[in-house]
Amino acid sequence: MSSTTAGLSETCVNVDAVRRLFDAVERRDRAAVTAAYDKNIVIHEAASLPYGDDYRGHEGALRHGHGFRVTWDRFQPGDRRGLEPRIIADGDHVVVLWRHKLESAETGHKIDLPAVSVYQMRNGKIVDSRMFHFDTAALVQFLRDNGPRRPRDSTLSTANAP
Repeated sequence: MSSTTAGLSETCVNVDAVRRLFDAVERRDRAAVTAAYDKNIVIHEAASLPYGDDYRGHEGALRHGHGFRVTWDRFQPGDRRGLEPRIIADGDHVVVLWRHKLESAETGHKIDLPAVSVYQMRNGKIVDSRMFHFDTAALVQFLRDNGPRRPRDSTLSTANAP
């Protein structure tokens, strides 16, 4: 196999892995989300978001998913998540252009912002994940304008988090 063919094969495997991740996130399928990550995954989120931090390993990925769900699920009913991922890949890097759509049933406020995720891959698994939200200040303001977050479990249980 030529190096070009091997590179295309690697890229196809990586695109498929990230596509499965996005499908799992839309379904809130915790097991499938975790399966997309290498055991040494590092997830980076903007510090200005309520769950912003660097998360390490599968346990960290579960904490990240829990923070994401606690923050956004009430604004993203299952039929309205619509991430609309557009995947661009080259070798061990996959970039996804997607939409962050939110709607408050209580206030009627809506927001639809572009976002970009950059994934570094190894052996068909995500080893590094970086989310870049177009306007984190607008996301934080949306949260402020649409009432307090649901109370968090003090143990930060990840039992139902993807």
